[in-house]
Amino acid sequence: MNTEAANGKRCVVIGASPETDTDIIRAHITPTDHIYCADGGYACAKELGLIPELVMGDFDSGERPGDGEAEYIALPVKKDDTDTMAIIRECLKRGYDSFLLFGMTGGRFDHTLANLSVLYYLAKRGKAAWMIDRHGSTRVLCSGRTALNGQRGKGFGIFPFACEELRLSLKGFEYELENGVLSADFPMGASNTIISHCAEIGILSGNAVITVTENNENAE
Repeated sequence: MNTEAANGKRCVVIGASPETDTDIIRAHITPTDHIYCADGGYACAKELGLIPELVMGDFDSGERPGDGEAEYIALPVKKDDTDTMAIIRECLKRGYDSFLLFGMTGGRFDHTLANLSVLYYLAKRGKAAWMIDRHGSTRVLCSGRTALNGQRGKGFGIFPFACEELRLSLKGFEYELENGVLSADFPMGASNTIISHCAEIGILSGNAVITVTENNENAE
């Protein structure tokens, strides 16, 4: 997957999920990435030897940086934004167009759902954002066409998100669609496979959450 922004400013946000995998982060980040941490995600950054440009949170899941370690903003415990949403909004102010989010799944399911909303928030603003964990990658798509390059052989799932139905086309997959419809109350988009080096998703109406996984993951 290509998540590099045209201006070269890719933002990596590390969260505080109990299943945050430093090996996964290490495998994806590059020296040119800009590192940000939500609350206890700072502990993962330190383990990786990374100095974030900013840490934001109410610090209920980790310690705030010490003097001279990293810039941080302490947020109130009672607030409308989650820690992740707060730092995403700050990153948007700083001009980032491409995002990798780590430490956003596992643990409490409401936190995972909240982070899907963060992906949707970014997608509606035209930003490319992937949420990555040990199972694979997740993205929310709005209208338009998106290419999945170099992912041949990987598992794929697609489902309506924040809508009743999704009208779409799929090319380069084991199960293709042309102007097809997926309904929010029936999981027909599960367990597909990418069979082309350049697969294409066309969202004609509605929004989609997509997953890309290694095909040795257990299937239902």
